[in-house]
Amino acid sequence: MVKMEIFETKTPSASDPENMRITLLISRLKEHGFSIERYNQRTSPKKFQENHTVEKLITTHGKQICPITLVDGFAMITGRYPSNEEIRQILTVPASLIAEKNEGCCCIQGCNREEKIV
Repeated sequence: MVKMEIFETKTPSASDPENMRITLLISRLKEHGFSIERYNQRTSPKKFQENHTVEKLITTHGKQICPITLVDGFAMITGRYPSNEEIRQILTVPASLIAEKNEGCCCIQGCNREEKIV
């Protein structure tokens, strides 16, 4: 099984749509048995120190290289989070687990407003 790890230095913001996308996607994939982990330097500093690839990249290029996505220990994507399609291809995820879904908002019966769910 392929292992994906995402290392980030900034504290994720709950109001950032990209953070929400990656958070929800990681949660969904982990529920289905995929090996994907996310580490923040503030909450998991030891993971950064233990990983020589991440440590070297940050030492050489600075924190702006983050987020760093490792696949089986090799740096595959830097400076941004992987897209849904990249994660799907790398981890061989069925499209149904990645696809965005539109569902009703559930706030008022019959309102028919649609929200985009990642």
